[in-house]
Amino acid sequence: MTITRADADQQDAALALIVTAQRAPDTACAYLGTEADGVRAELDDLDTPWQETLRVAVEPSGRVVGAVLHDADPEETMRSWIHGPWTLDEQTWSAYAVALVRAALEQLPPGVEQHELSAAPAHTGMARLAADLGWHATGLSIAYQATTATAHRWPADAPDARVATSADLPAIGALHDAAFPGTYATARQLLADEARSTLVLEHDGEVAAYASGEIQADGAGYLDFLAMAPAHRGQGLAPGLLAAISRALLARSSQGTVNLVVDEANAPAVALYEGFGYVRDAELLGYRSWPQPQPQPQP
Repeated sequence: MTITRADADQQDAALALIVTAQRAPDTACAYLGTEADGVRAELDDLDTPWQETLRVAVEPSGRVVGAVLHDADPEETMRSWIHGPWTLDEQTWSAYAVALVRAALEQLPPGVEQHELSAAPAHTGMARLAADLGWHATGLSIAYQATTATAHRWPADAPDARVATSADLPAIGALHDAAFPGTYATARQLLADEARSTLVLEHDGEVAAYASGEIQADGAGYLDFLAMAPAHRGQGLAPGLLAAISRALLARSSQGTVNLVVDEANAPAVALYEGFGYVRDAELLGYRSWPQPQPQPQP
């Protein structure tokens, strides 16, 4: 068995292998979807071209039986995200999953030293792989989805919610770093990305909260950040901001959906999202090469 960079024919074979694996929770990695068009769209949307980072396990016959790839941010967070690995069967996984991940890591730019992969709890092979690598499991996260059919349940947008500007960066940065330490995007990146919707909520003359999301490659909205300053919690401000950002993303989503992921242990956030009609869609476990920092509980 050889692990190598994929040529054009092997890329097609690997993509077919990935799509098949993504359709089963016990072999899928997170965030790439389950349908061929959606998987390809998500791969094409990675910052690092997937055709360049794709590594495949190939039998002597030439059959592709394993695949892995990565995305990386060598500019700000200095982190990588491993997509996969995927293999043809359990036997191939046991023999080559670790080697596939190491092949992905070997390509990374200098200084990128924090790495993460993610899968559903049903993917017990991923947990074993992480243990073999010495990586740490994060807490269980719940993926939620809302659609146009549930938007009628949302309250009115907060009147003091507005589009964030560069002048808001210090306030957003303080909230972002406290609520999401070690996350995959910096506050500066949230404001610099024109594809994002980032709102702030002003209260008593200061930025009390912010929310940020994007439209993914498959057309679904994805709300990935919402945080409120401790001094402004418990004042009923979160629903208006959540309504505003959810509507902003829903209006831009070609699928008519908004997705988000929240730590299962964050009971106030779970209650807020479920009260809005966000429905549980999946469960996720992350595995990181560094110890998990503890965020502040958020609404």
